[in-house]
Amino acid sequence: MATAINKTGKVSSAGKFMLICNLFAAFTLLVSQAAPLVSPERFWYMELMAFAYPFLLFINLLFLAYWGFRRHRFFFISAAIILMGYDKLVQLYQPHIFSMDVKHPKDAVKVMSYNVRLFDLYNWTGNKKSRDKIIRMLQQEHPDILCLQEYFHADKGDFNNNDTLRDVLHLNHSTITYGITLRKIHHWGLATFSKYPIIDEGKVFFEEGKTNFGIYSDLIIEKDTIRVYNVHLQSNHFKEQDYHFIANPDSGDNDELIRGTKGILSRIKKSVSKRSQQVDELALHISNSPYPVLLCGDFNDPPFTYAYQSLRKVLRDAYIEKGKGFGATYIGLPVKFRIDYILHSPEIAVHTYQTKIKKYSDHYPITAWVSLEKNPKK
Repeated sequence: MATAINKTGKVSSAGKFMLICNLFAAFTLLVSQAAPLVSPERFWYMELMAFAYPFLLFINLLFLAYWGFRRHRFFFISAAIILMGYDKLVQLYQPHIFSMDVKHPKDAVKVMSYNVRLFDLYNWTGNKKSRDKIIRMLQQEHPDILCLQEYFHADKGDFNNNDTLRDVLHLNHSTITYGITLRKIHHWGLATFSKYPIIDEGKVFFEEGKTNFGIYSDLIIEKDTIRVYNVHLQSNHFKEQDYHFIANPDSGDNDELIRGTKGILSRIKKSVSKRSQQVDELALHISNSPYPVLLCGDFNDPPFTYAYQSLRKVLRDAYIEKGKGFGATYIGLPVKFRIDYILHSPEIAVHTYQTKIKKYSDHYPITAWVSLEKNPKK
């Protein structure tokens, strides 16, 4: 096999080919890192570059190892681009070793966010006890503030979740908003349950007949007031055949490959454009909040995208401060992503953050212990 560098120190033909490939990989990584700066409403395909960040990072790390092993200065090509996107790197992975052992103060509040996937209403898991397991897990976690997305409630029958959760969790205050109601007794929407009194509540980017929207609740915690947002940003609305195609892209002929790719890209185009509108409205609403903010929810976007980056301009990420590992929360695809978040104002301190590995939904629940700071660092 030809070596990249010959004995005279010159780059061989194979080395030149590797250099060209490296330059292309470094350039695409740079574009990927810059992609969140562009609204998908203007250039939606830039969001595809943002989605590709982990894979482009991995390729550049391979080039880093390749040139590093040969002790060549081309090592710095990928190294420089990766370091330029250091903020994206820490959003992808957190090496905190001792973050799980930090004790929280007595006045700390436990916050939990969880996309419950309708409490497995349609038995996606194949386990009819999934709802009971979710409720039992919530009871064991015993959060002070609980934000649920893809919430379902039935006025009659086994899915009377409003009363069940209040009774089991002893969270007597709640903001529950439905986007869809069928037969006057079946409801789909968002729910925030709280140990603390709610003095005001409202909706953000709400559309009748839709389940992707946001709600907020103003809570009194001792003598302070905080605003808790619970949001579910626009879903991609992938169908069963889309998930099958993503998992098995080479299972059909060329026509099926083209048709499957077009279908997925069409759904992504619609969803990223809609999410950017929702996020712009949400960020403005948060900026005008009279109180410190906690934002919980399912963004349907990984952290290196426009939606997350826009909200990070006004809020901090609990995972970055106290999380550990990759922190993946969505398990509905072959590749896991972190798309569920707990963000907060600078006035709120985060003491611990955890991703709970519970496979009762297509999402993992996340928790954080937080408290208000008297002298927050800006």
